[in-house]
Amino acid sequence: MLNKYSSILASATILALSGCSDSDSRASASRGPDIGGTIAIESRTRIDLDTADDILAGTAVSEVVSLPDGAVAAGYLSSSGGSYSTGTADDFAYYRDEQDQYAASLSAGDSIVVQLFGAPDRFLPDISPPRLRVEVELSDGRTEQQTVNGFGSVILNAVASGADPEPHNITLYAESGAPFRYVIALVNDGNVSAANFRYSEPAFRPGEAVVVMEEPGAGRVSPASVFASGVAARSLGKGVWHVRQPSASSGVTTAAAATSGAQATLDWIRDLRTRPGVRHAEPNYLYYAQQTPPPEAGEDLYNRQWNLPLIQLPLAWQLAPGMGQGVGVAVMDTGLFTVTPGTAENWHSDLNANVRLVPGEFMDFVSGELDYDQNSDAGPDQNPADPGDGTPRSSNFHGTHVAGIIAATDNDDGIIGVAPSVDLYPIRVLGRNGEGSLADLVDAINWASGQPDIDVINLSLGGLGDSTELKKAVDGARAEGKLVVAAAGNQGSGEPTYPAAYPNVVGVGAVDRSGRRASYSNTGVSVDAVAPGGDYSSTGGSDLIVSTWGLDDGGDFREAWAGLQGTSMAAPHVSALYALMKSGAEDAGREFGPEAFFTYLVDGQLTATPPNRSEYGYGLIDAVKAVSAAREGNVPGVILAAQPTVLQFTRALTRQTVELVKYSEGDLSVTLTDDDVSATQSWVQATLGPGGDSLRVTADPSGLADGQTRRAEVQVVYDDGSGSERTLTIPVIQQTGDSLNDRNAGRHYVLLVSTGDSQETVQQVVVEAEAGQYRFAFNDVPPGKYFLVAGTDTDNNGLICENGEACAEYPVNGLPEPLVFDGDSLPELSLSTSFRRPTISALGEPRYGFRGYRIKPASDGSPIKRVRTSD
Repeated sequence: MLNKYSSILASATILALSGCSDSDSRASASRGPDIGGTIAIESRTRIDLDTADDILAGTAVSEVVSLPDGAVAAGYLSSSGGSYSTGTADDFAYYRDEQDQYAASLSAGDSIVVQLFGAPDRFLPDISPPRLRVEVELSDGRTEQQTVNGFGSVILNAVASGADPEPHNITLYAESGAPFRYVIALVNDGNVSAANFRYSEPAFRPGEAVVVMEEPGAGRVSPASVFASGVAARSLGKGVWHVRQPSASSGVTTAAAATSGAQATLDWIRDLRTRPGVRHAEPNYLYYAQQTPPPEAGEDLYNRQWNLPLIQLPLAWQLAPGMGQGVGVAVMDTGLFTVTPGTAENWHSDLNANVRLVPGEFMDFVSGELDYDQNSDAGPDQNPADPGDGTPRSSNFHGTHVAGIIAATDNDDGIIGVAPSVDLYPIRVLGRNGEGSLADLVDAINWASGQPDIDVINLSLGGLGDSTELKKAVDGARAEGKLVVAAAGNQGSGEPTYPAAYPNVVGVGAVDRSGRRASYSNTGVSVDAVAPGGDYSSTGGSDLIVSTWGLDDGGDFREAWAGLQGTSMAAPHVSALYALMKSGAEDAGREFGPEAFFTYLVDGQLTATPPNRSEYGYGLIDAVKAVSAAREGNVPGVILAAQPTVLQFTRALTRQTVELVKYSEGDLSVTLTDDDVSATQSWVQATLGPGGDSLRVTADPSGLADGQTRRAEVQVVYDDGSGSERTLTIPVIQQTGDSLNDRNAGRHYVLLVSTGDSQETVQQVVVEAEAGQYRFAFNDVPPGKYFLVAGTDTDNNGLICENGEACAEYPVNGLPEPLVFDGDSLPELSLSTSFRRPTISALGEPRYGFRGYRIKPASDGSPIKRVRTSD
């Protein structure tokens, strides 16, 4: 095969291959190696054949890589060449490689996920983020393409229109900007949540925790006896406490700023969990507004509200003439714009008539350093006004924009909201920089749950921190008859985003004016429905959601209107739709609550039929369908739903349990027997679990060839309690591992790393894939403790195991433990390598600050890394 890089890298290759080995990979005749073993490659793993590492080694080839069904592959692209600024004596270069090609057979409903990752910012200080174009083409000329700007991700649907697989050509083009690593995954039936290729690092407040105490009773300890002297503790109600150490920093611990202080906080929280009387403790996670920066809106604002006709609103108002009257909507956000932020009055003229406050009650829950309003006690108070950002430029009045989408009045000026007659309850939970803490958010939700006049809680905010206490708070709100609606997030990822991903929350993704998923909108379990959110990139700027805003340049507060995009803008459409449905039902003499909303949603009565569940949930909201269903009482009886919604089996995984979730507006019930459960293929067996509220599903792998995928369905036929027969269908996918000889995760650098703070690489070998695994051996190892790790360096920046690269850690990826070598050979060790990363739930807590392992420099002093282990 033609090596397109051989002529330009001849001298570099000679240097790269000339270094001596740090560790002889050959065992002596009398005994095994000091430390050795194998690294298994995850099934269906593939690698780009011309990564920067390959280019350096002189082994790069330009050819189409064939991907099996369900494959995960990784690669490297760059629109230019240059050198990294690593701050070391080593010379790490990146090379121009503008195009990679893949071939795959895909069916309708399958998806292609591409996620980008970059070198540390300090390595490339003066280069703009990359721009990637992904093009998918069938042989008949049908195409689909999307663009990724920066280090984000994109999801493309298979172009095929039928159930039979069709060959797809997938081409990735690096159009501009910095070099980058990428992972490309083929996902069956839209199961995008399985594509997890990076460590989640949700931000939290250092030195703070949210603690749940045991129920009070005989023998229980008091909070005062649990927390050390000087620790500040604030009750959030229901046995939950916000705890702060005396030395707590005012900063924020984020992915980019993981320090010893962050580790000290996590260590303190682990200690709290062991104390008598403490049921649970977790970091005080931060949550953020889910929107992107706005250009200002122009005149004739109502005619710019394309979002209203997209969801059939003008006609729906005729069906619900009350337009949400009497329904209370709590907007938990940055507060509400007023021209006099020191007072709880003089609200934006498009909202003023609908604003409701609760006399004598706190409605601003922002505390600590996040609070900077004119009530300078830095704690909760009764004024939910948005104080602005406190900067010379105009502020981000996010909560005002969200409130306008819901509740802007029909006053012949500005805009009109989806439910222009609702009772609007502004609740401030986001403070400085649009950030809010877990403790403040839980406090606010618990308060709102007890307010009889609040019917729906809108959370146009999110983060990646899965919090036990936040889930308890939203579950409690649901139990009190409140509908909780949340933004699905703007990362363009299938990774769960909270609170949207919780079962008792309506997670809302965003679409553009054509009804297509916005490029930034998250997918997967965080999305129950979609609504207009806009997409600036799709129409050159006109595709934004126009709503109420504010200006405060120079401290002069003036009302305004602006256009934004984001799932923050999509969520309030659903909150307001609930208000229309509830008021419409009450006009027709019917009761309506969250249980009815979920039942109608799952039954398809609130939305247009979606192209796929992963991107669109149950679909784009349709106000006419929704209000009609609520008014007419189209009670569908009991609706069954499955969790998970898709079952995936392998040769090793042959049994799974499916929870049957029952939605019903009334007291109807469903009684199932095994006769109601069947499968469309003989290799699948399904029976009812104990109590009849689950299924036990088994998939027999007999007769399945290597690399084969087959599909079936489990069907549950039931009487919904109203005399109608319904069928719940659960897709089943069974895949076997591909041939061992086809698996390749790329050249691996196997390292012994010291366990001290410096984590210096002590020894290293370089290995290539053979028969689905890598073999490694270390000799002449000094006695001591070591981390044993391995991985790829696809972008040639001298670090392995970065997000987007293959990684193996002993004994478990994400949870490395030291090996103790006392001079005697260790038994053969086994590791596994993958481009996937364990989730927070699998790790037990987030992995903060991990940025990979440093490759050991060549022993001959060459500034170019060794890419082979010499014999």
